[in-house]
Amino acid sequence: MTGNFNLEKRMYNSSCLNDYMGCPRLFYYTWIRKLKSKEIDPNMNFGSVWHEVMLEWYKTNDKEKAMKVFGQLPTGINATDHKTKEWGESIFKQYVLRYPNEPSKTLHLEKVFRIAIGDRLFGGRIDRIEEWGEHIYVDDHKTTSRLGASFFVKFRPNVQIDGYCCACREIVGRCNGAIINGISTAMKPKDRFQRFPSSRTDAEMDQFRKVFTDWTDDIERDVEKNYFPMKTNYCSYWGKKCKFWELCVYGVGEKYIEQNFIVDETKGGGK
Repeated sequence: MTGNFNLEKRMYNSSCLNDYMGCPRLFYYTWIRKLKSKEIDPNMNFGSVWHEVMLEWYKTNDKEKAMKVFGQLPTGINATDHKTKEWGESIFKQYVLRYPNEPSKTLHLEKVFRIAIGDRLFGGRIDRIEEWGEHIYVDDHKTTSRLGASFFVKFRPNVQIDGYCCACREIVGRCNGAIINGISTAMKPKDRFQRFPSSRTDAEMDQFRKVFTDWTDDIERDVEKNYFPMKTNYCSYWGKKCKFWELCVYGVGEKYIEQNFIVDETKGGGK
């Protein structure tokens, strides 16, 4: 979300909102201090590359060009986890066979937006906006280890998808919801691909504007106080320790931060 977070401009994106809603201390380390772990997360890395592959595929409809993007991933059986270049190429070939023809028309790809909500800005980048018959949908590609009902239910309500639908309505004039394009990265999944339509009403998109204002009020209050409380129920939310666990639990200092983190300038401007 490069350039879509800036405290001085009072501009926020769904990622910073999601982090703050989970834990204000996580928000502080990620968006104010702009700390990024030196250790590469193979799941996050694969998901980012997959988005770039999808962009190339929908832009050119050229399988070979799209597959070249997987060159950003590690190669060989000794790579961390199994999310290698070869693995990505294998899944993508299956994707093309599964969806040889799209039933919808692409209106926008990787659409960057900034919309005003009151005296603040909500910014982001939508993977794809499509026209399907008389309906307009936001597409969002999601890689995960396991697909199914429990995976898709979390997208309504969802600050990212709600916000993207709200932005789509501003851009196109209307929005009927989102198509969650699910891709399983498991070795032997029950289903490799699933697409789930997540509808949105105008009332839900209007409600996002209120949610955005409420949570950014809280962010700006904490920034003014320079105090970001820790929510302990988020420390192991994903089944593993938060990347900032040691900082919160042991109170380790700047030397530890220097050894284990880098400053991520793509996080935009803070105070």
